[in-house]
Amino acid sequence: MNETTILLSSDPKAKPDFLATVEPLVPKQPPFNLPFELVLDRYTREPWSRGTIGQDDEWQSCYLVSTDGRNRLPGFLKYLQERKKAAFAKFEATDGPKALLVVPHDHPPIAIEEIPEGVDESQVVFVKYLRDESILRRGDTAKKQQQLLQQQEQMQQQKMAQQREQQQKNVEQKKQLSSNRMPPPPVASGGKSGGFLGNLLGAQLRTENHLGMVRGSKKANEVAFDPNTGAAGCINAFRKKISADLERFKSDQTIFVTKISISHASLIKSVPTEEQDKVTMDVFKFAVYEQVEEIGADRWIAAKEPTEFMDECTISVYKEGHCPADVLEDLNKGELPDEIRGQAKYIVEAQSKMVQRKGKVADAQMVKNNIVGEANVTVLNTAKRDRRTMEQIQKDLQEESEDVKRGRFE
Repeated sequence: MNETTILLSSDPKAKPDFLATVEPLVPKQPPFNLPFELVLDRYTREPWSRGTIGQDDEWQSCYLVSTDGRNRLPGFLKYLQERKKAAFAKFEATDGPKALLVVPHDHPPIAIEEIPEGVDESQVVFVKYLRDESILRRGDTAKKQQQLLQQQEQMQQQKMAQQREQQQKNVEQKKQLSSNRMPPPPVASGGKSGGFLGNLLGAQLRTENHLGMVRGSKKANEVAFDPNTGAAGCINAFRKKISADLERFKSDQTIFVTKISISHASLIKSVPTEEQDKVTMDVFKFAVYEQVEEIGADRWIAAKEPTEFMDECTISVYKEGHCPADVLEDLNKGELPDEIRGQAKYIVEAQSKMVQRKGKVADAQMVKNNIVGEANVTVLNTAKRDRRTMEQIQKDLQEESEDVKRGRFE
């Protein structure tokens, strides 16, 4: 008999008390397995804790019945109904990730014909089961992204409305200024004008009046933001595709490695030319790493494979425990700064030069030892005088020091 002992605690750190010993009632063989003992130590009023279950939902449900005879279950259910909150427990599932068992306060009623004879209806409890708690986090992340996009769209609309109001105010102010301007100077009697200065002032006033009546043209950027077009639409479509591929990879228990290919040129075909600078290869790489971390629950490893082209990339995703040792070694190896690499190169070159000098000295000594004792043999260049001037010696020393400094940073 598949019995489970349920303990109750007001806090995860508090000592739990016995609540009930239960077994499946409807159906007799539930679609999930419960451990021998679990603790209800968390409470919530989130929407996912309600007693309703959709057709496409990840949740599974079952009716349990108390078999211990202590009659503690009805009081606990009444406590949840009065406070309108649900109790739930987290435990390690058989396939690895942490699962959830929820006891909602608004559980659906069970049909009377499904209750066996001798079983009290008050001893029956409705529970919900979720195989992986990370599904809740993914749902919350999608909702937050949707809310963020809505907020950005609202802010864009508000900004456009403010710009239109400001333009209308500017036009009205220009109209008022043009209406309050002084009229042009009157023409003198006898058909003569007011002189050269009067004509110049009149022309200037007429020009300003005409400029005040010109309406400002509408800006080209006053277009509502659409997250499904342009650079944002390209990134969102790529993220959805990668998420679907990784979900299929997670559900297949026979495959432990998958490869994700990224072709930058083919991905940005539908992006306008003025927005292509925003969609770089690093953006697509970040989207892949983000989805691997989210769907794999920080248990998968993503490693970029070497490639010959800058606009193409292949990322290998390994499930937990199936990553090769050389890939882990490359991931854990830190990249040295340029200064440390230059110093290491200088040390290697200095050691090689020292070995060469020692080799030359050893060769000279070997030649000298071979010719000792032979008659009519003269050794040349053993006590050769340096015939360079002081200026040439200083110049050679300076060039040698510059070569040494340059070798440290190459």
